[in-house]
Amino acid sequence: MDLFNREQLRQLAQQQNDVCISIYMPTLKHESGWAQNPTRLKNLVRDARDQLREAGRSEDEIEDLLASVKRRFDDTAFWRSVSDGLAAFITPESTEFYRLPLAFDEVAIVGTRFHLKPLFPIIATNNRFYLLTLSQNDVRLFQGTHHGVSEVSSDTIPADIVEAIEQYEDPEKSLQYHTSSSQNGTGGTNLTYHGQGGDADDGSRAPAEELKRFFQKVDDGVMDRLAEENAPLLLAGVAEYLPLYTEVNSYPHLIEDDIVRGNPEPHNETQLHEKAWDIVEPVFMQEQDDALEQFDQLFYQDGGLASDAFHEIIPACAFSRVETLFVPIGTYRWGNFDPQSNTVQLRDERSPGDEDLLDYAAVHAYLNGATVYALQSENMPGGRAIAATFRYEADVQATEAG
Repeated sequence: MDLFNREQLRQLAQQQNDVCISIYMPTLKHESGWAQNPTRLKNLVRDARDQLREAGRSEDEIEDLLASVKRRFDDTAFWRSVSDGLAAFITPESTEFYRLPLAFDEVAIVGTRFHLKPLFPIIATNNRFYLLTLSQNDVRLFQGTHHGVSEVSSDTIPADIVEAIEQYEDPEKSLQYHTSSSQNGTGGTNLTYHGQGGDADDGSRAPAEELKRFFQKVDDGVMDRLAEENAPLLLAGVAEYLPLYTEVNSYPHLIEDDIVRGNPEPHNETQLHEKAWDIVEPVFMQEQDDALEQFDQLFYQDGGLASDAFHEIIPACAFSRVETLFVPIGTYRWGNFDPQSNTVQLRDERSPGDEDLLDYAAVHAYLNGATVYALQSENMPGGRAIAATFRYEADVQATEAG
């Protein structure tokens, strides 16, 4: 799986080109469904080709633009490494793929900017978390959403606790660490050691300091991947590891009180997701409920700090005024916003050159530091089409372009 965070979103959002193609699709991770993935991608490429033709692009241009995506049709290794969803972003200069733990709706959109709103369930406050599994034979980092978890590849997170402890051994004492096959009664496996002057297989635990040194390296690797993140991190591990890792942890959003306990090795990704989601869902829902309640309070106070007016919220997102934004998933408002003249042009149907202004709002609000909730339409505050709370009062409502 590929890691997606604020920095990746920023890089995509900053790109503007004559042609920016955004493709989203669900993917099947199991071998029995691999053949369906290229077929879905082919259909979406066909849709993108039709949009390019409608925009007046020549056949040669279209072939050049889509060539990098078409090479994936028969790339068996690529499809073996998918997660629950695939996002592709294509310009004349580059093509980027992200395999992510979210089953996207199938859509291809051609514009002058990338369409990024489908990614918000990955990065929005109310959905994304990380899970770190700690077992004697394996250390793995997962990114998760309500849909599932997928492992994040990392070259900086050491994986093997036993091997690492062997690297720390004192040559003068000739300590040799190995694992005991007996369970310790708490869901974990004992690490034992022997050396000169000691009894072999005496059941002693591996020194806590050596484990802490190892977990410090794990923490360094986690921070290398999550340094700018604010999503919660959960631990799954044998009982004796968890307090040692918590002691050296430097990630500020670790959930300490509700930890997934027990040896994670026997659990598949579905089982790990179920255990983790049981813990993080109440946290997310409480934060979301608090934000919705605050919107209602501010909106009905009529103090200028909350709005459901489209022409007020769009410029507020662009001008860093929004504190919290609520946008619906799977809904589009086509048109254009000109920040220079502070004008909005809305259309009932999409025309060439239009962009989804809900997408514009979500991206700009998020990059300007706002909290963004991407919700199903029925969960929007009062069923509204868009809603926001503001950092300060201002009269910046955009006018409708003539």
